[in-house]
Amino acid sequence: MSRDKRMAKMTSLVLMALLVGFAPFAVGAEAEFAAIDGHARSAPQAATGSIDSLAAYLVAPARDDRAKARALFTWIALNINYDVSCFGEPPEPAAVLKTRRAVCAGYAALFKALADAAGLEAMVIHGHAKGVGPKAAIGPDGLLTHDWNAVKIDGQWALVDCTWGAGRLDEHGRFRRRFCDHYFLTPAELFIYDHLPSDDRWQLLHAPVSRQQFAARVWVQPAFFEHGLRLVSHESRLIEADNSLAVTIHAPRDTLIVASLSQSGWDLDENHTFSQREADQFVIRAMFPSPGDYVLRVFSRKRDAPTQDYESALEYTVRARGSTDTVFPKMYVSFQQRECHLASPLSGVLGDGESVDVQLRVPGAEDVIVGVSGLARHLARAGDGVFVGEVVVERGQAGVFARFPGSTRYEGLLRYEVR
Repeated sequence: MSRDKRMAKMTSLVLMALLVGFAPFAVGAEAEFAAIDGHARSAPQAATGSIDSLAAYLVAPARDDRAKARALFTWIALNINYDVSCFGEPPEPAAVLKTRRAVCAGYAALFKALADAAGLEAMVIHGHAKGVGPKAAIGPDGLLTHDWNAVKIDGQWALVDCTWGAGRLDEHGRFRRRFCDHYFLTPAELFIYDHLPSDDRWQLLHAPVSRQQFAARVWVQPAFFEHGLRLVSHESRLIEADNSLAVTIHAPRDTLIVASLSQSGWDLDENHTFSQREADQFVIRAMFPSPGDYVLRVFSRKRDAPTQDYESALEYTVRARGSTDTVFPKMYVSFQQRECHLASPLSGVLGDGESVDVQLRVPGAEDVIVGVSGLARHLARAGDGVFVGEVVVERGQAGVFARFPGSTRYEGLLRYEVR
């Protein structure tokens, strides 16, 4: 085997190991930089009249280069609006500062200009990225042309993306502002998941990744690292499947996962996917109503998050060779919150008059019932948190409900259609 082939194989193995087993990104930058972030957020209008005046204000309380770079990143991410109409315009930093609108080239140019004025050494990095962007920026392999920055901190180059620190375009091309710590001084081995510089040197990796390898890898997003996820079953972005698929992802006990399926830009009904915890993993199942290409999106959130909003964590393209009329039951919020697990029936459509074997685990429940035609059929306890029973269902809907200690009401867990 030639040296080049050995290096390519080694790079592939290292990437797979990182993707499957890399420890979650250490979140905590917001706490570290709370004071400098607050200073950047409070920048008065008078300080924003020029690059020099803004840089002087932002770095005034900074004690080191990390804090200086953070102040620039925070102000840009919070104050510059992503505007697709700017695509193709010359990225003049003074114009970006005045209009407060730009695409990635403008964000990167403004960061470099402010860094220069603040005495930091910075570069604009040109390359490609995975994500949603202007149609004119998307190449034949689905990668976007994209710009970001490198900044020298204590003599070492580090990576910054103010554009994605400000927010992202959704699947409909609308900018969603959300300050994101992940893209400030991101470790190079994590940055390479969605950023590929045109010059391999700016990967800042010992073993550079090729464009082909980069394009083939699954697209993971900041929530993937922030919520401590790890891939278990599928590392490549493209999955070949028959009429169904199961993807397994490691997730800490305080993390919840859901998924959605779309085709040709249209979201399918939620009962085409079913996600449930199995020990320290989530298994995400999908059913495909027709052959073709689908997008399987995985979303995650912390159980104790202040809202129940899920964040996009990763995305697969699935090429289905077969089809099925089978769908899953509708899952209610309590099913995941209570860490339930359904063994059967996994089909969400049952036959009128059918005798159904119901088996599920509902930790902590005092009683579990199946509601059919206004009647409650109680399931038998068969072990710690496990409930089972044979239930004859009738046309309409059948629901699974559970009652927990300290409550007289039943919480909805699952809903089936009976035809």
